[in-house]
Amino acid sequence: MIRLFLKHSLLFILLFLLQIVVLQQLYFWYVVPLVYVYILIRWPSTLSPGWLLSLGFLLGLLVDINADTPGMHAAATTLVAFLRPALLKGFIPKEEIENLEPRERSMGFIPFWKYVISIVLLHHTALYLLESFSFFDPLLLLVKIIGSALLSLLLIFLFERF
Repeated sequence: MIRLFLKHSLLFILLFLLQIVVLQQLYFWYVVPLVYVYILIRWPSTLSPGWLLSLGFLLGLLVDINADTPGMHAAATTLVAFLRPALLKGFIPKEEIENLEPRERSMGFIPFWKYVISIVLLHHTALYLLESFSFFDPLLLLVKIIGSALLSLLLIFLFERF
């Protein structure tokens, strides 16, 4: 259990640093890869909902502090942390959720990627809706959500291979 905690804590630190030091500086038009949500995707299902919400909030708050955004990442990651257990239950049988570390190897290709796509789209939609705080330019909003989600999913796909 301690080994698993240390492994996920290291993943937390590495992905957070990757997001802040490298990815937050990359802009492809309006598209920014946001892979720090992969931490919430990978955290074991044995983590209590309270800890998961706390982890989601802390992760988002740390990104907010370093990206000079007023709580938007914290709100989006807290929402993802809140809905994650329901999304897991939606894609795999209840008896398989016990002691599950969500990975492509443990869940299978299709269920895992449905789960990942759902979480990434949920996160990016919440984040960019909060950022724009309006539907003034829905096309730009869609470009940001879909473009960033596709780029994030590509990077998560590469992470999942290692």
